[in-house]
Amino acid sequence: MANKRTRKSTPPSDPVIEVRGARQNNLKGIDLDLPVGKLVVVTGPSGSGKSSLAFQTLYAEGQRRYVETFSPYTRQFFDRMDKPQVDAIRGIPPAIAIEQQNAVKSTRSTVGTITEINDYLKLLFPRLCKGYDPVTGAEIAPDSPESILRKTVERFGTGRPLLVLFAIDAPAGAKPADFFAFLQQQGYLRVWLYGKPYRVDDPDSYDRKALPARVEIIQDRIDPSRRTRFLEAVERALDLGKGVVSVVEPESGQRLAFSRDWSSPETGTVLKPPTPGLFSFNHPLGACPACRGFGRVIGIDLDKAIPDKSLSIAEGLVRAFQGDSYRECEEDLERCARARGLSLVTPFDELPPEDRQWIVEGEGGDPDEAWRQGIWYGVRGFFDWLESRAYRMHVRVFLSRYRSYTLCRACGGTRLKPEALHFKIAEKTLPELWQLSIDDLAAFFGTLDTAGSDKTTTMLHREIASRLGYLKEVGLGYLNLDRPTRTLSGGETERVNLTTCLGASLTSTLFVLDEPTVGLHPRDVGRLVGVMQRLRDLGNTLVVVEHEEAVIRAADHLVDIGPGRGEGGGELVYAGPGAADGEAAAKSLTKHPRSLTLQYLAGSKAIPVPASRRKPQRWLTVKRAAQHNLKKIDVDFPLGVLCCVTGVSGSGKSTLVHSVLHGNLLKDLGLATGETEIGQCKELRGTGHIREAVMVDQSPLSRTPRSTPVVYTGLFETIRKLYAESPDGKARALTPGYFSFNSGAGRCGRCMGNGFEKVEMQFLSDLYVTCPECEGKRYTPEALEIELEGKNLHQLLELTVSEAIPWFSTMPGKPAATVVAGLQLLAEVGLGYLRLGQPLNTLSGGESQRLKLVGHLLAAPARKRQDGKTALLIFDEPTTGLHFDDTAMLLRVFDRLVEAGDSVLVIEHNLDVIQSADYVIDLGPEAGVGGGEVVVCGTPEEVAACPQSHTGRYLRKCREYGTDSRRQIRENFSPTHDGRPLSEKFSRISLPEKPLKVAEAPTSYAPSLVTRDPNRIANAISLHGARENNLKNLDLEIPREQFVVLTGLSGSGKSTLAFDILFAEGQRRFLDSMSTYARQFVEQMERPDIDLVSGLPPTVAIEQRISRGGGKSTVATVTEVWHFLRLLFAKLGRQYSPDTGNAVEKQTPSAIVTRLRAEAAKGKRTVLVMAPLVRARKGYHTEVAEWAGKQGFDTLLVDGRLVPVEGFQRLERFKEHSIDVIVGEVAAKTPAPEVLALVETALRHGKRTLRFFDAANRIQVMNTEMVDPETGRSFEDLDPRLFSYNSPHGWCPVCRGYGSVEKGADTLDERDAESVLDAELREELRRSRAEEGETEPCPACESTRLNEVARHVRIGDLAITDLARLSVAAAREIVDGFRFEGRDALIARDILPEIVQRLRFMEEVGLGYLQLDRSATTLSGGESQRIRLAAQLGSNLRGVLYVLDEPTIGLHPRDNAKLLDTLVGLREKGNSLVVVEHDEDTIRRADHLIDLGPGAGQHGGEIVWQGDPKDLFNPPIKPTKRASKSTHDPCPVTHDSPTREAFSHPLVHPLRGSRRKLPAKKAVGEWLVVKGARANNLKNLEVRLPIGRLTVITGISGSGKSSFLRGVLKPAVAAALAEGKGKGGRKRKPAPSQPWTSLEGADRIEAVYEVDQSPIGKTSRSTPATYVKVFDEIRALFAQLPEARARGYTASRFSFNLEGGRCETCKGNGSIKLEMNFLPTTYVVCEECGGRRYAASTLEVEYNGKSIGDVMDLSIEEAAEFFAGVPKIARTLDLMRDTGLGYLRLGQPSPSLSGGEAQRIKLVAELTRGIGRAANARLRQNRQPKSTLYLIEEPSIGLHLADVKRLLDVMHRLVDEGHTVVVIEHSLEIMAEADFILDIGPEAGEAGGEIVAAGTPEEVVKVKQSRTAPFLAERLGA
Repeated sequence: MANKRTRKSTPPSDPVIEVRGARQNNLKGIDLDLPVGKLVVVTGPSGSGKSSLAFQTLYAEGQRRYVETFSPYTRQFFDRMDKPQVDAIRGIPPAIAIEQQNAVKSTRSTVGTITEINDYLKLLFPRLCKGYDPVTGAEIAPDSPESILRKTVERFGTGRPLLVLFAIDAPAGAKPADFFAFLQQQGYLRVWLYGKPYRVDDPDSYDRKALPARVEIIQDRIDPSRRTRFLEAVERALDLGKGVVSVVEPESGQRLAFSRDWSSPETGTVLKPPTPGLFSFNHPLGACPACRGFGRVIGIDLDKAIPDKSLSIAEGLVRAFQGDSYRECEEDLERCARARGLSLVTPFDELPPEDRQWIVEGEGGDPDEAWRQGIWYGVRGFFDWLESRAYRMHVRVFLSRYRSYTLCRACGGTRLKPEALHFKIAEKTLPELWQLSIDDLAAFFGTLDTAGSDKTTTMLHREIASRLGYLKEVGLGYLNLDRPTRTLSGGETERVNLTTCLGASLTSTLFVLDEPTVGLHPRDVGRLVGVMQRLRDLGNTLVVVEHEEAVIRAADHLVDIGPGRGEGGGELVYAGPGAADGEAAAKSLTKHPRSLTLQYLAGSKAIPVPASRRKPQRWLTVKRAAQHNLKKIDVDFPLGVLCCVTGVSGSGKSTLVHSVLHGNLLKDLGLATGETEIGQCKELRGTGHIREAVMVDQSPLSRTPRSTPVVYTGLFETIRKLYAESPDGKARALTPGYFSFNSGAGRCGRCMGNGFEKVEMQFLSDLYVTCPECEGKRYTPEALEIELEGKNLHQLLELTVSEAIPWFSTMPGKPAATVVAGLQLLAEVGLGYLRLGQPLNTLSGGESQRLKLVGHLLAAPARKRQDGKTALLIFDEPTTGLHFDDTAMLLRVFDRLVEAGDSVLVIEHNLDVIQSADYVIDLGPEAGVGGGEVVVCGTPEEVAACPQSHTGRYLRKCREYGTDSRRQIRENFSPTHDGRPLSEKFSRISLPEKPLKVAEAPTSYAPSLVTRDPNRIANAISLHGARENNLKNLDLEIPREQFVVLTGLSGSGKSTLAFDILFAEGQRRFLDSMSTYARQFVEQMERPDIDLVSGLPPTVAIEQRISRGGGKSTVATVTEVWHFLRLLFAKLGRQYSPDTGNAVEKQTPSAIVTRLRAEAAKGKRTVLVMAPLVRARKGYHTEVAEWAGKQGFDTLLVDGRLVPVEGFQRLERFKEHSIDVIVGEVAAKTPAPEVLALVETALRHGKRTLRFFDAANRIQVMNTEMVDPETGRSFEDLDPRLFSYNSPHGWCPVCRGYGSVEKGADTLDERDAESVLDAELREELRRSRAEEGETEPCPACESTRLNEVARHVRIGDLAITDLARLSVAAAREIVDGFRFEGRDALIARDILPEIVQRLRFMEEVGLGYLQLDRSATTLSGGESQRIRLAAQLGSNLRGVLYVLDEPTIGLHPRDNAKLLDTLVGLREKGNSLVVVEHDEDTIRRADHLIDLGPGAGQHGGEIVWQGDPKDLFNPPIKPTKRASKSTHDPCPVTHDSPTREAFSHPLVHPLRGSRRKLPAKKAVGEWLVVKGARANNLKNLEVRLPIGRLTVITGISGSGKSSFLRGVLKPAVAAALAEGKGKGGRKRKPAPSQPWTSLEGADRIEAVYEVDQSPIGKTSRSTPATYVKVFDEIRALFAQLPEARARGYTASRFSFNLEGGRCETCKGNGSIKLEMNFLPTTYVVCEECGGRRYAASTLEVEYNGKSIGDVMDLSIEEAAEFFAGVPKIARTLDLMRDTGLGYLRLGQPSPSLSGGEAQRIKLVAELTRGIGRAANARLRQNRQPKSTLYLIEEPSIGLHLADVKRLLDVMHRLVDEGHTVVVIEHSLEIMAEADFILDIGPEAGEAGGEIVAAGTPEEVVKVKQSRTAPFLAERLGA
């Protein structure tokens, strides 16, 4: 063929991510190469720039590029990170950040859901579970005839006859004789009643007067040994008995009952069939309706009623009973307890469970009745009684004290419907499994036997076990699957997400992790490293910000940022191989001596262990702590020393310190609040020794930039006093408050002291630009004139702490000394690099914690008091984010605190801190239920001596290695030099004897991964058990980083595999890493029906099934160029006045005052003055009302309505709103000073803009920045909506953004519309149907679509409408030449590249000729396809899977080559491509081919060939061999490949041996002649088309083919037919606006039909059978059946759209829509009709053994055979089969059809109409029918070569019958079969629109100017 296959070039052996010139924050132009596919650790001192490199540069860029593949609408909801300050980043994969933040708020998210284990459990449960009768507890299982036979033989044996019975309902009041006669008519002879058989032909033998409600019919009397007959009898009885059958031994009456469903024949209990949805609380089928799947509801919390379970009844156990109001209930409890023999003095938690239950629940029943009988009604009964009296205010107040989220009583907190609890695996329900700890659950699945199960069950079991193993390995074995995600700590969240990513098997992804070891005990660090290495081994790149030495030594590549902190850092001090041991570190240190990290790793620096331990003098004692997993422990906390609480992760440390100790301390000190969690304990002793308890955690200090380190520490107050007392300050009588940038008079009025302004960038990240007034200095020029020692306040705030200390040290006086002392504290805790004015919202958690510590030190400088009390300072993992050197500094601060008299308590795992502590409390010994005990307490030496302590084990190693302990112990745990993972090298080491090494998994558990076949593809996407749609349980491996083509017959399953599985899963997995808020705006596809997908990269889909847009869509809008142009002009354009052409200027507030007073005088009414606050923004906006109330305003203007501030109701969240605040009123006599004050207030709140109602009650705008100096007209600030065709703010008011107006329609028709939006949609629909000539260019905007204000905004001399009129190439050249300076350059920095990149890529794919404002509806198919490709591929990603849907559609063979080059270029960048395609050139260019088949629909869904495409074109091999053994294809071929067959036996043209002879060129009536064709780019053409022939119109994409067919030929013929033009080819007078001059030959045309690819229906009620009208004939056939006629059924009875015959439960849809307001809408099969759409009575009517429901479920191919004897039906079905649609079902919903399928169905419908019209002409009009003109655009879309041949047969059949077929095509097979070819070109756009060649294919190939000729010649072999 024309394109020779290009093999993939060999990629570089060591691909890298290239970072050049990274300048983010303090980074100093770093150049860095990071190896791809490695574990990279980024470390360095705190504040050195690690996060700036890892997160704000690498992650930000990797995520940004992938997110840009989504729509602008979607992108605005993602967390938009700023574009990093970097020169270039090349080769970066899509990035996922795994951080310590836990943003999940909903309890619907659990550990099970985010790890996807719940998803696998819900799939596994239906496969393994057993059902149990809730009444009897007996097992329930569905039976088949085979199982019934087996069980019958087991019970009764063989050799004697048994009765097979089924039961039917007896009509009420029916006489036995009458009923017996009825049964006899039905062919039944005997019944079984009351244990005896009766003959129905002898009713007198029945000796009772009445019949039972159900009568059992004897189907057969048969010996089970007669197998076949017994099975037939059982099967028939099951059908007639509605799934229930009984087998009775007639002599004894013993019986066995069986059910085909999940029902119990004995009790009648029916279980809902176990489906995955039933076991999901996120699915309407499974979620408990009472709590909606949350498991909790707002109700009475009995834990609040009984808060202290260590109390006895006598001690006041029930808090609610204490006090006078309900003292009687306390007495009732005591009286009833004595009667029961219950001890009143035994603590509640020591009572037996049944007694505790009795106290809570009582005797049961109604509480009122129990009280009257004198029995105990229970604590719950007491509250139930109160609830009935909640109409009283005091009762409601009382109940509110005890309300909170409690377990749902309906489901018991299980979250699921009761029906789900009837199923168990190994005696456990699914909620019981959720409640098990990860450790116990892993053990459960380790013992669960799935041997003998199918492959899918085994796979699911293995996946669950594997994911549980990952959770254990990262130290989370103590969690359970039901633990809400929102309750996880940051470290737990990060590690859960890490295992989720590992379980998801994403590949080619950049994972950026933020200190994943936070919260991990040293025992678990090695396991964590192993998990990260496993994620790396899947083909991912990991960049880990970390200080933990074991992780640093495990790195493949180490990056050290430093050498110092803040401004002293930001340099690359080391980048190279990881320092696995001290020797390697020492060697690297000699070359990189500035690396602080290498100094510690090499041992040249170390944190010393104290020579002696301080002795505690006093103690805090906790007695019987029992919160969470704490097991009633007693703990002594020493005071006056450094005490460390440690233990394995999950052992109970935080519970003990935070809840029990700190919570009870606050309670005893009277400082507890409603938010304080007070942990359960018997008592807390020693609180009298505590002066204050301070929790120094890592929560953010501020969410705004206003607070800074000196403000937080209180030092800024002293600094402001120094400035006020300076000579200049005193001279001006300034106070310290003047210098506050939060409220002082000296702050900048424009930015309000922020120093910057926020520029909203829509779908780009918002920009914060320097305030133009103060230039970022926060203060007014007058305030900055005040200097202290030569520095003003701005210069001072720019100093770092370290720089400020010597500067203040030179000043005399106590205030300066105070500042110096505070700054020195900051330096001592390692924060010397912070700037004094640095916003606190930029600090990390560790920095915030240390700043809090300094704030506490400065707030209470005098530590030792005469009262002898101490302050208890509690730190939770203070070494988080700290380098070794920072940890050393922190320990020195702790020592200082203790020496000053404070007590320091730290929760910590860091061995350096533990070794430096005076006292250690070790909890454990394990996590979760295995923890909660005190393992050992004492000095570090005493802990090290404890053999049961995991901490002690590590401390012992430290002691054994002496002073160089850290280096040597870490060396012992570091990875080995031989490259083997330590999990392999040390697999025989026993855990109790030695600690686990880095990356070693515990020997007791080795997660079971999918077994890898050595013959399978190594770098591949693996799919197992794919059953989506028609796929037949496929197992498949698709090679990554290759160009893979999926081909096969139409309907064989290609798109299902590519889009419903690969794309859906790849995108979903990546999106799961993003916020839940953002994900709800992305159209996520449902999870496919597949067992497992692994090795899947993030995916991007480029489909053909995308709308071209409405009448307002243009080339610029669909490519997103317009979005960025709007943003550019809104931010950088200058407004000019439409009235005068003058540039707008500033005006003073005084001028506005004059205008307002004049307006008030003119209208003789008060003028409302408003400040705009919100303009067209979505949200509730309640915060706006709150702000207005605080400012003293009382009225808002909301969406044009005045609304009071008080009682403001939140607005619709997802609707745009505009809000103004009413600042005041101006009357004619209002004094000017008052008006000026009002104006200044409005301008301040409205950001230099105010609005007012004029005399005509219209809103006018006044702006200090934008006013026409000549007319005084003001303009609003520019906004992107001003340039939008779809917004009233921007569109032309005459044409409303269409650029054209309808003749005779001047206004928006709102008469019948429900809203303005409805009217706009109606107008859109009406315009889409408008014919040529019904519209004309808009005279107001001259077709520019925008209003006059938008048209007068310019950049330089260009308006946005000027750019829109340019071609892509010309616009790119102009925009590329834009240059801006200063603030404007910063704003343009991110916008211009987006515009230029999109325009340049459009040029590269050959679309440079398109005009930006060209309507999208006029684009050809090829142009639309390439525009979509250009829009999606500009992200320049690597490691992505691109899934494309027939990208060659609409492309000329010449353009195919360009497109394929582009796709190959994508592959060369390291991406994977999966392309659904039939094109031969594409298949030849592929690296790997997968052929699906062997047929379509139910006959497809199998892999029939797989391998290198070059093998496909070799001679065919026997189908019994493996098709691609050389490529390790796991799928044996069972059928030969249709693709191989098609290419092995190419079509020989012409198929019929010769072409039809063309008529003579001058033959009258034999040609359709169009003259003066000039639509779009057509250049006044004269086109001649032969009548009664097959004509193909071809040419370069965009040359004008569609313009001629749809814009000229169709309307010309249609107009001629409509007007009844004269005979004999007489010329028709042209209309003035029509795009043709004349038409000849239309008198030979009967009708014209256009067959396009628009959908045939939008609901499931439309089907192929209904569209082609064959369903009408089928219904008529059923209505003529004898049974239907006997019942009086007409054809309408068999319609699923009409009442009577349809199933009323589902209204004939076959499915029911389930909606719950928190879950996605779900459609489930209707249980009433089983998805068959019809009522049971309708389905009883059968034709040849099939009901109407059965017929609708037939494929077209099956239906054609079924109705072969009914010509009316068979003819249409045969046509559908002949056009390649035989695989579709008659009742298949129309929305599920592709564009190509819809087109072929339309073709059949038109053919049927044409046949009917011809028959009518012959039979009724007695004349020879004329030729019907069929216009078909690219019918080969979606067709396999084998289907193309069938399509050609259909078109030839049409022509043979005298019809004229005109086809637009690029398929060479169809071109080569044409009778006549019209080649339009020679190029596209303005370079096209001419006839290049016209004639037979043989004549066309001789035309040298034709771009088609070379390709066609090759196909014809010419």
